[in-house]
Amino acid sequence: MKNKIRVVLTILVVLGILGGSVWGMLTVQERHKERQKQKAGTRDLAVTVQTGKVGRDRIDEVLTFNGDVQAMQTVSIQPKISGRLQSLSLDGQTLVEEGMMVSKGQQIAQIDDRELLAALANAKAALAIAKADIASQEACLLNARAAAEQQSASLSSAQASTASAQVAYADKERELLRQKTLFEKQAATQQVYDQAQTAFAQAEAELNRARASEQAVAAQVRAAEAAIQQTLANVERSKASVLQAEAALQLAEVNFSETKLYAPMDGVISAKHIDPGAMVSPTTPIVTILSIEEVKVLLSVPVNHLSRLQPGQTRARLRTISLPGEVTECQVDKIYPAVSLDTRTAQVELRIPNRRDAYGNYKLKPGMYVTAEILIETREDVIAIDSALPIRNLERQIVYLVKNDNTVQAVDVKLGTRFGDRVEVLEGLQEGDQIVIVGQHRLTDGAAIKVLAGNRMEMRESN
Repeated sequence: MKNKIRVVLTILVVLGILGGSVWGMLTVQERHKERQKQKAGTRDLAVTVQTGKVGRDRIDEVLTFNGDVQAMQTVSIQPKISGRLQSLSLDGQTLVEEGMMVSKGQQIAQIDDRELLAALANAKAALAIAKADIASQEACLLNARAAAEQQSASLSSAQASTASAQVAYADKERELLRQKTLFEKQAATQQVYDQAQTAFAQAEAELNRARASEQAVAAQVRAAEAAIQQTLANVERSKASVLQAEAALQLAEVNFSETKLYAPMDGVISAKHIDPGAMVSPTTPIVTILSIEEVKVLLSVPVNHLSRLQPGQTRARLRTISLPGEVTECQVDKIYPAVSLDTRTAQVELRIPNRRDAYGNYKLKPGMYVTAEILIETREDVIAIDSALPIRNLERQIVYLVKNDNTVQAVDVKLGTRFGDRVEVLEGLQEGDQIVIVGQHRLTDGAAIKVLAGNRMEMRESN
């Protein structure tokens, strides 16, 4: 019995000790909370921020591409003939060097012309000989024609003699027949009959001589006509020789003229490939000339943007790290008709008048890397804020709007076109709204704020 009483007393003592410990801990915690509340009541929980007023701005919608500056024309000067490069100088005076400006038609090189000069003289002599030969053949033709006319006259005379002999022959033949008849009738003497026979024989012999003479003269006429044809052929051959000599002379003159090389356009010497004294041929580049008074930039633009570009109207801006701080205004000049099957882009060409620096050198040089901004659309007087202000929260874009009680409201905004560090606000804000521009990442909806003294400002306008 006594043991049971001791156990119960022990349990009661232990429970009393545990209860006192718990009560003591709770009392200490309660006092700590009271002290924390007292401290919290004396601390300012407002977040210090900087604010600005929403205003209107101009927003440019642009497409940004990279490209290289290229010359409008690039010409590699190469000779048409082979020879030794005699000089490489402007108009035979100033030595050609990289960076020199040249004008169209200005002489820039000279090839040794001694052999070609001799060939030119030889061609002129050959032409003179050919012309002399044709003059000789034409003289022969005149002689042949004169001889033919003389033979024709002789033939006419021979034909007249033959006709006369034929008349005499016919007359003597009739007389012979008449005398023969009379002789047979014993009305004529033998002597008269013999005389008639002799006269007939003489007339016949004279006719034969006349015919033979006519035939000989006719042969001479034919020979004279053949001589004329032969001489005519010689004249034609001589004319062909003259034409051939003239062509050879023209070729010699062309080859001789090719000993001097001229600039085909205004431009600048970008490279000198060879020095005087070296042998050159039609495959040897001597200098390269670039036309850079106006330069171009080719951009690869996706096909889905091409319909928004208008050659001669769409404006663009160029920037290059080679000219820090400078912006060059230009416009789209042409859109190439072919689209790349690999990239689905088309070449868009920008043309830029090239300006000179203080030393007279062109600022934009072929090969410079540039960034081009093609201006697609400009919207004036739109509500815009700095593009860094909205806080992205999943699918939301949040801007903190300042309320009259120095608290903020998290406003969902719908954003439009971005340009540089500006973005268009389509919905959610109005002109004149006061928003947090510094310190917004420490805020929550309904948070108290304290505006930094002297730093309430208007939202800036872009240029």
